[in-house]
Amino acid sequence: MRVLVTGSQGFIGRNLIAHLQRRDDIDIFGYDLANTPEQLDAWLAQADFVYHLAGVNRPHREEEFFEGNTDFTRAICQRLARRADPPPILLSSSIQAELDNPYGRSKRLAEEAVTDYARETGARAIIYRLTNVFGKWSRPNYNTVVATFCYNIAHDLPITISDPNRVVRLIHIDDVVRAVVSELQKARGPEGQKGSGPEGRVLWRRVEPEYPVTLGRLAELIRSFRAMRQTLLTPDFSDPFVKKLYGMYLTYLDEDDFAYDLT
Repeated sequence: MRVLVTGSQGFIGRNLIAHLQRRDDIDIFGYDLANTPEQLDAWLAQADFVYHLAGVNRPHREEEFFEGNTDFTRAICQRLARRADPPPILLSSSIQAELDNPYGRSKRLAEEAVTDYARETGARAIIYRLTNVFGKWSRPNYNTVVATFCYNIAHDLPITISDPNRVVRLIHIDDVVRAVVSELQKARGPEGQKGSGPEGRVLWRRVEPEYPVTLGRLAELIRSFRAMRQTLLTPDFSDPFVKKLYGMYLTYLDEDDFAYDLT
């Protein structure tokens, strides 16, 4: 099976490709900024399944939201629609699509492009509206507040919390990857190329489990990880969220942080 992943060097893309590379039955086409439009066009012509993860969330100009999220998605869908066998496409969208801001509008229009593609061609389209994703390879001061808190606290840098009672809804990258990979198996079934249900050929998804946590509690947990060497107190690793958060925190430690004085 030939699988195209756009945004292959991004946070979700890297984790997804690392998982797919363990399988012998999948050939991966990884598209990112270093690739050419000609390469993308060739891969769109061959792919049996498309993960469209590429997008813009921190532009220099507001127009880049629409160029990178809406226009690029439309171009991909138009190219796929010209095929005799239009493949399934999975779009990584955001809960921000529910909001009336430039980023949200650009993602909502991208959803509409994928929806139109599915209804016009009969191909299956899967739209994941993601909340805040955390986990390994997340960039501090870019992808998520969790990465910023983990990096800064691990390096004894200050963090800023404007409202400690503000709740963020988090999902872990491993759960995201598990969910989107499951769509490959469904695509291979007898109805794999088609959708069903009240939305026709468009399938809407959310990733579970979701972990709601206040910014104050999030910072408190990560600070407790940093203090473990002094307090020798172990967090409650029976809590799946705490366990996943600690695993992420460890990825930001320097080598010296794993050394203990034996005297």
